[in-house]
Amino acid sequence: MQKLSSISKIFIATVVVMGAVVLGNGVLHWHSSKPFEFLALLVMTLVASRLKVKLPGISGIMSVNLPFLLIVSVRLSGGESLLIAALASLVQSIPAVKSRTSFIQALFNSATITNAVAAASLAFGFAAHRGLGAPLSVAGAGAAFFLANTAQVALVLCLAEAKGLFKIWRDMAQLSTPYYALSAGIAAVICTAIQFALWTEALALLPLMYSIYTSYRFYFAAAAAAALPRVSAPAHANSASAAQS
Repeated sequence: MQKLSSISKIFIATVVVMGAVVLGNGVLHWHSSKPFEFLALLVMTLVASRLKVKLPGISGIMSVNLPFLLIVSVRLSGGESLLIAALASLVQSIPAVKSRTSFIQALFNSATITNAVAAASLAFGFAAHRGLGAPLSVAGAGAAFFLANTAQVALVLCLAEAKGLFKIWRDMAQLSTPYYALSAGIAAVICTAIQFALWTEALALLPLMYSIYTSYRFYFAAAAAAALPRVSAPAHANSASAAQS
């Protein structure tokens, strides 16, 4: 990411403060009626957060923890779901935190996901209280998460990289919408099944999400390779080395 402008820093600080306030409010009103389920979903979400792929063409990554984040926003209390969201995004960023800039990015990512999970929880509660079924309510939560997450990320990339806001958001949406739709569908099935069976069925998500991660990594790697210019072998080797660094 390029050197941040003053307005970029203000926006990042605003998002981080919002995330901290949302998380603090959730922890302040903490209650846990299912502590074992909370711990199990925390572990599964943290594991899934380490499965991430680089999005081609934009400065961003995508983790396969979204179904778990939607599940916790539906199944757990506000404080529990927000704490899991904050920790998951930090775990996702830890190996890359090597400087002050990357630390700020990690804080921003954590706040972004925390705010998105808060939006998803509110959307689910709004839909559920109006008598909509679990599938539609989870779909609403997924849509709220998608809008909140992509809007925050697209805006900070627009401010930091001086690119068009709509183009950045459109590129992100084109790459991630199928995954968001799939994740919402998976979360809806799991949350509906949990009403009639043990919640531990969510464990089956881990191998499923790993297979999706593998497919996305292969697809994006192939897309990135196809986009590389045709150059001589030595130059191509240098480009590949730079991309891996």
